[in-house]
Amino acid sequence: MFLPLREINLFGMLIEPAVIALVVSAVAFCVMRAMLNRFVDLNRFVWHRPLVDIALLVILYSIVILTLKPI
Repeated sequence: MFLPLREINLFGMLIEPAVIALVVSAVAFCVMRAMLNRFVDLNRFVWHRPLVDIALLVILYSIVILTLKPI
């Protein structure tokens, strides 16, 4: 995945690449959460489900940000 590390012009609005990375990670989070709910009953294994959800979102966001880092 390659995004330029400068603002993207979208119909006259300048959008930061971090916002696009957040949207990509949020979509991946929704898909991953649906799969975890369907195949693994995650509520049986965790104590605080919202805390696990936010940790999973932060992990996915950091993975997306690290893939945008130029070599």
